[in-house]
Amino acid sequence: MHAEDTHGASTTSDAVTVRILHPDELQAAAGAAARALQDDPASVASYGDDALYRLAQTHSLFSDLFSRVTMPQHGAIAGRCVVAVAGVLPPGTCVGAMMAPYVKDTLAAPEPPPGDPLRPAVLWATWAAHDPGVEHWHIGPVGVEPGFQGVGIGRAVMESLCDELDDHGRIGWLETNKDRNVRFYSALGFEVVARADALGVPNWFMRRDPR
Repeated sequence: MHAEDTHGASTTSDAVTVRILHPDELQAAAGAAARALQDDPASVASYGDDALYRLAQTHSLFSDLFSRVTMPQHGAIAGRCVVAVAGVLPPGTCVGAMMAPYVKDTLAAPEPPPGDPLRPAVLWATWAAHDPGVEHWHIGPVGVEPGFQGVGIGRAVMESLCDELDDHGRIGWLETNKDRNVRFYSALGFEVVARADALGVPNWFMRRDPR
């Protein structure tokens, strides 16, 4: 596995390259992230037990996000395939900004039952309610294609993103809902600043100041 600084980096079939993704690779990145996160506790709580439905919904969400994002996205390439991505959104474009007008009403309403299409909004409103009041770069989705997990690809992609944040003096912010992810991000310099439950799922809110 190796990192490249240029958009024109080439790879071989037996190597993984970490680099900025080309615009025409972002939809493949959405697919990789959807497959990585379809069984995430937040996805299950939001979309239910049907794995194919969860995959379709998470893919639609990430596809829309990557179709609108304008800043560079960090990823990993194996051969010609995108196998990992660490998404990042600039200030004013993340879930906190989008959900801000709806947070109070969404969280005050009864929790939608399983199968209700409004269930994900409860999760997003909870995230928005904890969004920091300082300028920050919102990280996510972060995912590694199943079959490529557990060999350090996710860490390499996140290190690439964190290096960029440091180079520009930017604050990184993310949410996660697994203990093991808290440990993973803590090793990269993120600190837990809050915790909240949504749809029965714990959420840890983590911040990383530039080094």
